[in-house]
Amino acid sequence: MRYIYLFFAFTILLFSTSCQETNKNSKTDIDNQSEISYKSVEQHASKKAFFGDLHVHTSWSFDAFIYNVRTSPDDAYEFGKGNAIDHFVLEKIKINRPLDFMAVTDHSEYMGVLKHMNDVEHPLYKTPLAEQVRSQERATSMRAFGVIGFSLARNQPIDILSEEGMRKTTWQQIIEAADRHYEPGKFTTFAGYEFTSSPGDSLGDIGYARNLHRNVIYRNTEKISAVPFSSLDSQNPEDLWDWMDKERQSGIDLLAIPHNGNMSDGIMYATKTFDGEPIDQAYSTQRMRNEPINEVVQIKGQSMSHPVLSPNDEFANFELFEFTFATVIPPPSKPQGSYVREAYQEGLQFQEQLDANPFKFGLIGSSDGHNSAAGFDENNYFGKFGVLDGSPEKRIVTDDETFLKAKYMSSGGLAGVWAEANTREAIYDALERKETFATSGSRMQLRMFGGFGMGDDVFEQADWVAHLPAGVAAMGGDLVPSGRDLKPSFAVWAVKDPEGANLDRIQLIKAWVDDAGVAQEKIINVVWAGDRVLAADGSLPKLSSTVDVKAASYTNAVGAVALKAVWTDKDYTVGQSCMYYMRVLEIATPRWSTYDAEALGIGVPSDLEEELVERGWSSPIWVE
Repeated sequence: MRYIYLFFAFTILLFSTSCQETNKNSKTDIDNQSEISYKSVEQHASKKAFFGDLHVHTSWSFDAFIYNVRTSPDDAYEFGKGNAIDHFVLEKIKINRPLDFMAVTDHSEYMGVLKHMNDVEHPLYKTPLAEQVRSQERATSMRAFGVIGFSLARNQPIDILSEEGMRKTTWQQIIEAADRHYEPGKFTTFAGYEFTSSPGDSLGDIGYARNLHRNVIYRNTEKISAVPFSSLDSQNPEDLWDWMDKERQSGIDLLAIPHNGNMSDGIMYATKTFDGEPIDQAYSTQRMRNEPINEVVQIKGQSMSHPVLSPNDEFANFELFEFTFATVIPPPSKPQGSYVREAYQEGLQFQEQLDANPFKFGLIGSSDGHNSAAGFDENNYFGKFGVLDGSPEKRIVTDDETFLKAKYMSSGGLAGVWAEANTREAIYDALERKETFATSGSRMQLRMFGGFGMGDDVFEQADWVAHLPAGVAAMGGDLVPSGRDLKPSFAVWAVKDPEGANLDRIQLIKAWVDDAGVAQEKIINVVWAGDRVLAADGSLPKLSSTVDVKAASYTNAVGAVALKAVWTDKDYTVGQSCMYYMRVLEIATPRWSTYDAEALGIGVPSDLEEELVERGWSSPIWVE
């Protein structure tokens, strides 16, 4: 029985995860910011920021169903629109603010089969395995779950659960749910699913798996795959890309979004192929053709930076979730090859060697909620699964951490896009061109443009984006050197979440390849709130925290409503391969664990943070 329990744990793990004072360089005069027209010289298109979640699971995912989640894709979309839905532990759950766009991404592996096994009208209902799944004896149902789980771990499909006709029917129902809830201009839905590749390995007597999961998102449902490609077809993401290329040739628009590199044990951003071969130009171009975006923050932590890889970054140690998937205490995931900033640096080196960059992707956040929902806000957290972590007692009081290390999980990230309209076509196009940003759950807005010879007077016009000079690049784009000895300048802009915390600062993270061919990084404090002064080494004193831990509260007595500035890289040299992305930090606020502790009338456990600094990251601008 112990081994059944341990494997059950492995299976679940396998599929889970206002003051306006500013320094002299910052400006906070955002006039009617929601109505600003964002027109570039080239596009002449008005764009607004939209927020969404492209990673949501329902009871149609195997790992959600076995924890008694029973909500459907329709429930998930209702939740995204701001309506209350059922929850296994709580009476109802509801998002604080509706989303603009969303995709249900249930696992393609055995999609909907446990739901079918509980449906008296479905052929699977009368199978012996289904009878075991429905058994009131926990040991019997656990053995049945183990049969299904072992087939996934061993990559050995169970024929009756993989029958193509059933897969097509279930997939069609996913598509129909997305279409039912699509309200162009108000609420955009995408058909999608999760490709759940989790290559296994061993460490002594411990078996563990590494995360290579991707969410596959479709531009529309007029032309769409007949059936999803799953890890039961192949664990190799390169085979997924081959399949996607073939689908694209038949007129189907789709893209894949990797997530949780932090749990990949160094293989998400490895410098070799899946089979250990050297990366070449063909690999690089195929990867970027199919994966223009990466999800870098969600319930199972962030994949942007790690203190081991960026020891000089005081903010790198943020919401780390450093586990692999395992039957017992998980071996830690190796930092090298698991985090985005290092991948960006490796990508620049590949660009010089191959004239192609396999890691030239933009950024989003999402949730990975497995109960058809995610709260996003720290004060509205209800866990990932529900029955395991759906109440404060289960999240921070229990000593049983065999399963999900729930207390170390985050509240979930958000995907931000700059698009002309809230429609499938406009938002998908923004994803493809990487005009996107990720947040740790805040609805701050951030924007960056780069240009050679861009002046410091960019923000003198209220509609400043409409008056940008020719040749600028938006986030996610390429900045082409002018041929003259000019330095690149970057216009950075951010405005706080209207219902959240003030802003602390805007930073630029620069990565480049030096004359010796070695990748380097630098964190630049560009603009900040208050009258703080940069130290000689470029560091900036922290703002005082207003967090009251016992009351689980904070005030906006410090920080800024908005920040913006133009920064010029005076160290740039012509011919240098480099990239820049923007990081926006809020003032300190209570973490969800602090809200839980206050609700229980206890202190925050010593192994948990009492407060956190919410943040946002822009897609980079590359100079090559």
